[in-house]
Amino acid sequence: MTRMSSTENYKKFIRIFPFSCVDILLFKDNSILLTKRTQNPYKNYWHLPGHMIRKNETMKQAVKRAARDELNLNVIIQRYVGVFESLNSFRHDISHGFVVKSKSGKIKTDFQSKEIKFFKRIPKNTIPHQKKMIKEARKNNKNLF
Repeated sequence: MTRMSSTENYKKFIRIFPFSCVDILLFKDNSILLTKRTQNPYKNYWHLPGHMIRKNETMKQAVKRAARDELNLNVIIQRYVGVFESLNSFRHDISHGFVVKSKSGKIKTDFQSKEIKFFKRIPKNTIPHQKKMIKEARKNNKNLF
């Protein structure tokens, strides 16, 4: 029996199943932190940092791991925003949004992003379901700004 590589498993999985993900919403002075993706899906789009949830990992654990891995931050989760779906030809993501506050660390990007910036207005080339997530977080959390 041949053992499949993780890349082969991933390619097989994305054809059949959706991914359960977490996205991080970090606000500062009424601005949202976004990074510019270096990889597909949505290469060269602005996006919320986040990760797929791993087996035996809670969503909250995934949020904290994503903040450490993608932003070099330790965060405190302030609230759950909701669930948002992305259906595209590349992959089907079911994303859970979490508003966080930085506890420690200095923001920097990882290999998945080439730029990082706070935006008062959401850029046009932002991932569509994440635009909805940001708007929902702003609408329901005026006290964060």
